[in-house]
Amino acid sequence: MINIIICDDNLMDANKIERIVKRHMQGLEYQVHMFKDYNKDFMRILSSNLPNKIYLLDIETPSMSGIDVARKIRRNDYESVIIFLTGHDDLSRIIAKKNLMCLNFINKFDNLKAHLMESLDIALKVVGKKRIIRLISKGNVYNIELDKILYITRDTLARETIIVCDKKTYHIKMNMQDIVSQLSDDFMQVHRSCYVNKTRIETIDIKDMCIIFDNNMTTSIVSKKYIESVIK
Repeated sequence: MINIIICDDNLMDANKIERIVKRHMQGLEYQVHMFKDYNKDFMRILSSNLPNKIYLLDIETPSMSGIDVARKIRRNDYESVIIFLTGHDDLSRIIAKKNLMCLNFINKFDNLKAHLMESLDIALKVVGKKRIIRLISKGNVYNIELDKILYITRDTLARETIIVCDKKTYHIKMNMQDIVSQLSDDFMQVHRSCYVNKTRIETIDIKDMCIIFDNNMTTSIVSKKYIESVIK
């Protein structure tokens, strides 16, 4: 579970940020915690044991500076991601000097959506050290954890790439090679139209030409030519 903590005293800005976050986090397990000030409820989140925190902090609120809050976070927490949001570019130098290990400094009035989405992509690679592949096709956004992928294959008749995971199968209107190019070294080709996650393989059955994964799911989209090169 990824916990995204947003604090902004401007309701319109806060709602806009939340919409961008929810759009970007489609397909992932996450929870948004919204605050309009650095109050007692916010401080309880700060000191809690919630995992995988991503803070989106407004620098100026009625009660406290986001810089001071970041300093509080870093006293005991060096793993959470901190992203500053403000309308004042001149504060970026001040933040840099504070050595608060913040991921980014975003001007809310300068292409907020693009900059926030880019920062979230980086943050998702940091928190919990989860590796995620992000795909956009036909207006749909897919955030898929690489560790949950068993295999990827191509349905030429439907002209779609099929990504088979532990509990879900994705049918995506994208060229398979465009997806494969984004995969890690944990994936290997076992057929002209199939790549498998080798970290999830339990057994390669040469006799029946199939692969058994660690959750007992299988695939027979296997070619002798590729398998022989794998087991040599």
